[in-house]
Amino acid sequence: MIIEERSGSKLGRLLLSGLLLASVSAVAINRARADDSVTVQEVRDLKARLKQLEKRLDAQGKEQKKLQANQAAAPRGTPVAYEPPQPWDKKWHMNGITITPGGFFAAEGVWRSRDQGADIGDLPFGSIPAENTGPSRMNEARFSARQSRVSALVEGDTNPSTHVSGYGELDFLGAANTANSNESNSYNPRIRNLYATVDWNDIGVHVLAGQSWSLATMTGKGIAPRSEMLPPTIDAQYVAGFTWARQPGVRLTKNFGNDVWVAVSAEQAQTTGCPGLTAAAGFAPAPASPTVASGFAGLNVTCAQQSGGGGLLDSETTYSINHVPDVIGKVAWEPMIADRKIHFEGFGMYRDLYDQVDYLNGAGALTGAYGNRDTTGWGVGGGVIVPVMPKLLDLQGTVLAGRGIGRYGSGQLADATLNPDGSLRAIPEIMFLGGATLHATPSLDIYAFGGMEREFTTYTATTATAAVGIGDPSAITNTGCYTVGGTCTAQTKDVFELTAGIWDKVYEGNFGSLRVGIQYSYIQRDFFAGSGGLPAGSAPIGAKTNENSVLTSLRYYPFDAAPPAPPLVAKY
Repeated sequence: MIIEERSGSKLGRLLLSGLLLASVSAVAINRARADDSVTVQEVRDLKARLKQLEKRLDAQGKEQKKLQANQAAAPRGTPVAYEPPQPWDKKWHMNGITITPGGFFAAEGVWRSRDQGADIGDLPFGSIPAENTGPSRMNEARFSARQSRVSALVEGDTNPSTHVSGYGELDFLGAANTANSNESNSYNPRIRNLYATVDWNDIGVHVLAGQSWSLATMTGKGIAPRSEMLPPTIDAQYVAGFTWARQPGVRLTKNFGNDVWVAVSAEQAQTTGCPGLTAAAGFAPAPASPTVASGFAGLNVTCAQQSGGGGLLDSETTYSINHVPDVIGKVAWEPMIADRKIHFEGFGMYRDLYDQVDYLNGAGALTGAYGNRDTTGWGVGGGVIVPVMPKLLDLQGTVLAGRGIGRYGSGQLADATLNPDGSLRAIPEIMFLGGATLHATPSLDIYAFGGMEREFTTYTATTATAAVGIGDPSAITNTGCYTVGGTCTAQTKDVFELTAGIWDKVYEGNFGSLRVGIQYSYIQRDFFAGSGGLPAGSAPIGAKTNENSVLTSLRYYPFDAAPPAPPLVAKY
């Protein structure tokens, strides 16, 4: 019998000695009863065994003390005799509710060949300055932590078939009137997503309400929230040609098995490019004598709150007036083709562009006559995701075409222009995006994307020398677009971009993940051809401007789950 020595080793030896002595006595008594004689040699043998057992017990006690001393002296993290605490699932559980935190800390930078006066997200790509302006001849470099993100998913099951959740996600790209980069660099948090969902899984019905990615944004798994397929760029404006919006709305989804989904949403409407929203929208002025009705000599068009928002809206931001939400319907299908699950989706949208026309008399005074107008905008689009080589190479592409759809593209081109009677006219446009992501190693992703957004000429001639709309050569002067201080009344025809970058996980383990990235992009903005300032009979000339940019990022994701394999160590 062996007793391990810890703090009570002396007691163990005493117990062992007592047991052995009792054994010796019992043997002696039994032998004495048998033949009334106990040999001296037998007693000596028993004593020798006792000494051997005591030596083994002493040696074991010394080894235990030595091991405890080594553990106390070893540096923290030494693999010898050190067992780290078991990782937790990085979630909080309380009364049936599970809270999953998320987000990352970001340190990022951008260099641009032309100054935009913008942070880590480019201005809408349709706003890159022409070469006749000062900023177009100046470089720009900025550091930023504002794309850091905080998120939380709160969820629970009210019964075995009903799942309820709420999701919130914030970044720090908001800029209140007091925000500046002079000293404190104090910028405010900004809502990205803030919505609730209810899933009745037994009947395959799902409801989402709140601010989320628009239903027009492509998803990677059915039509599930938080599976949106965003270009993996550092640029917060993503890529020209990318179809997206984040806005309040209500969505209803029905799935049929695990391969077909149907959804419809009603989302917050806004109209870009109507008079008063932006001077860069590219509108020719309304004609002096519109053919709207006898006796009326002018127009005063209102489709935006010229003085800015009221109530809880920003008083220095202009909001359009809309009275019908954007309505979007989508179908997604994920068949198995050649042992690969391919994601297809198609969608359509209806938009209502709303304005009011006040008629003026020849002296420019209001006549009291007015008209409220509704103009229909629409779009059809779709997307596809193909895992060409599963877990190695993925391809994706999207397209959207229609009228009055400019606000759904990263270029933020105008939705509408004017008709001669002052009503809005939805501008025809097409946008598309294609890209590939190579998962070169478990920690290294390489991506390349290209996209374009293009609008088409939309104007009506009112006289031989005047027209209403965009793209009219007689109203455009491009001759000074390349001259310092020159006249350039350019109207944006299209923007396109080519971009590529890498993301590398330099660490992934129990403490989350650390990623570094770099991105290069080339963006070009083309103008409608114009003839203003040219000799009569000369052909219209086009113009363009472009920009090169390099962006870098270091992001720490503390709540990323540890990989199933042994934790990776830092490579650098």
